[in-house]
Amino acid sequence: MLNQQKLNELILNAADEGIFGLDLDGKHTFVNPAAARLLGFEIADLLGKPSHALWHHTKSNGHTYPANECPIYGAYKDGRVHHGDDEVFWRKDGTSFPAEYSSTPIFNEAKKLAGAVVTFRDISARRKAEQTIADLRRQNEFILHSAGEGIFGLDLEGCHTFVNPAAASMLGYDVQELLGQPSHTLWHHTKENGSPYPQEDCPIYGAYKDGLVHMGQDELFWRKDGTSFSAQYSSTPMRNEQGQLLGAVVTFQDITERKRQAAQLLEAAKMAEITRVMGNAGHDIKNMLMPVLTGANILGDELKELFPTLANSATKGPHKSEAMCKEVIEMIENNARRIQDRVREIADAVKGVTSRPYFAASDIGKIVEGVLKALQVSAQEKGVALHVRGMKNLPLIHVDEKRLFTALYNLVGNAIPVVPQGGTITISGSVNIKKDTLELTIKDTGMGMPPEVRERLFTDNAISTKAGGTGLGSKIIKDAIDQHQGSITVESEEGVGTSFHIILPMNGLQTPKQPEDSQSDHALQESMVE
Repeated sequence: MLNQQKLNELILNAADEGIFGLDLDGKHTFVNPAAARLLGFEIADLLGKPSHALWHHTKSNGHTYPANECPIYGAYKDGRVHHGDDEVFWRKDGTSFPAEYSSTPIFNEAKKLAGAVVTFRDISARRKAEQTIADLRRQNEFILHSAGEGIFGLDLEGCHTFVNPAAASMLGYDVQELLGQPSHTLWHHTKENGSPYPQEDCPIYGAYKDGLVHMGQDELFWRKDGTSFSAQYSSTPMRNEQGQLLGAVVTFQDITERKRQAAQLLEAAKMAEITRVMGNAGHDIKNMLMPVLTGANILGDELKELFPTLANSATKGPHKSEAMCKEVIEMIENNARRIQDRVREIADAVKGVTSRPYFAASDIGKIVEGVLKALQVSAQEKGVALHVRGMKNLPLIHVDEKRLFTALYNLVGNAIPVVPQGGTITISGSVNIKKDTLELTIKDTGMGMPPEVRERLFTDNAISTKAGGTGLGSKIIKDAIDQHQGSITVESEEGVGTSFHIILPMNGLQTPKQPEDSQSDHALQESMVE
């Protein structure tokens, strides 16, 4: 049977940890094989030799380690156990390794300190693993901090356990303001319609309740300042090694810009289709106008031959009929040519060539005369009188005649159907010398506009009260006036009528009319029902 000493020796020799015995001078009194192996010495090289000078002489930073600071020696100096895992031990070959150690005091029969027992192990593998974990943690933190997506960690109460900078920035918070705080009440509390969003209905919380991934394509998230944005999110459950739910990881993106671009693409697709239809329609209109113009010319020639044979008639009927026919034919020809001009503009726009405004010194009276002549037959059929006032006194100013004609044509043409029989439409003009502007007023005695129509008239949301109306005419008018750097306002009272006021800058150009222009203006005054 083994005696106790032999048993102890076997245990020391079999131990995988290094074990030293030190006397009160710090010299080795015993060394087990594991200790000698770990330090690269033979046991005989260590016995009776000072321990600190052999394998604990230098700190990890390369500085000398004074023996009087050695915590391992402390055990037989203060009689307490010293433990540590932040020391390095040195091998015989000059290399070192991180060690975890325990230095325990030895007392003799008289309970006096006799030395210490030191146990230690090489923890290089542990340090490597710890470094790997630390590197992974740093890498994960770097990824989280670098990610453009917002990333949250939520516990089972829905409180933030981690928040990356992108998430905090998108929501307008500092990271520390979110950590530990309930997520739903901070940034997911209200629906798009303004009603409260109950926490129990929150699909983001669902991930740690049912253990399923929850995704949303267009959810509303709220910023600290009370504004909101459209978000795409994914809420994924987090589990521990045993499969128990710990919470959820939420990733999200602000998709406001993506939605805007999608809307632009949709609008572009719509415009492409509109452009295609406009091109086809413009081509057809151009072809259909040719026989109209040809027919008007043929009709004019026929009338020239027909009416002379009736010249000797005692009645005045043929003479009135001839004048009216000539007027109608002239109107058909003029309007057909104007339609052709507009169709050319459509064709140019379809081809991507939009004509720029062409400004030249123009007689506003002549433009107004052309508008009223083009619409006179329509007005007469409705029993509406067209008047002009003050055109003789207007100077020449720089305008784009085609665009201004179109604006006035739309204003008067839109008024005719809503003016009752016997009513009037009057275009008047005046000059404000001080402001260097010219004002045109188009006043009718029609039914007037309701407030909701008047307020939206020259906006993108304009509506029309006419059957089949699109509201597009008001945009055409507004665009034309804007191109002249002018302004247009409207006054309207239901059951009384409507007045449009157009202000055009003269830019210092006040060229008097020539005598023939005055005669033309006089003729215009007489041709209208005043």
